[in-house]
Amino acid sequence: MKPFCEVYNRKILPAVRMYLSRKLVLEYKLSQLDAAKILGLKQSLVNYAVTGRRRSKYFEVILGFEAFRKYLDSLAMEMSSKKHREPYACELCRFLMKTGLVDEVLKAVEESPSSIYKHY
Repeated sequence: MKPFCEVYNRKILPAVRMYLSRKLVLEYKLSQLDAAKILGLKQSLVNYAVTGRRRSKYFEVILGFEAFRKYLDSLAMEMSSKKHREPYACELCRFLMKTGLVDEVLKAVEESPSSIYKHY
């Protein structure tokens, strides 16, 4: 039995980081360095996300959930205005748990929800 946090950090969060990187730089016109600082990433990783040289395996699948994508869009808007204070990874995890999307997202990243230990 895997803990949810392990699956979240290895499969879901990389796709989220790529999406937010692209959104902050391309739509909100932040520099790659500013986006990297906000997201806690290296500037080179943001560059790879923006130029399309690197993409998470589950990028398209995870972002296919409209509610999830809309939440990420609002999160990116907050981040771009520097009003966002809470660690986004924790906030996003709580969003998945509250909305009940967690099981659907787990299936999308090829994990069985029944084999995941969810501590919430």
